[in-house]
Amino acid sequence: MLPSNAAGNGVYDAKDMAEICSAVEAVCEELGIGRADIASRERVASNVIRSWTLGRRTPLGLVNAGLEGAA
Repeated sequence: MLPSNAAGNGVYDAKDMAEICSAVEAVCEELGIGRADIASRERVASNVIRSWTLGRRTPLGLVNAGLEGAA
């Protein structure tokens, strides 16, 4: 696995991906975004990943970023 600081290069380890995916799933579930709605899920994921890259990595921060992205 790569160290978490590799995320600045767009590389995430398994723990990073698990936290990112968890936030994306939480946001999508809260907003009723189904698995078939690829565009909305990608928008949420993009904002969660942007938050992660900027160093805002708490679960609440990631979910908040995802919610802002879905608006």
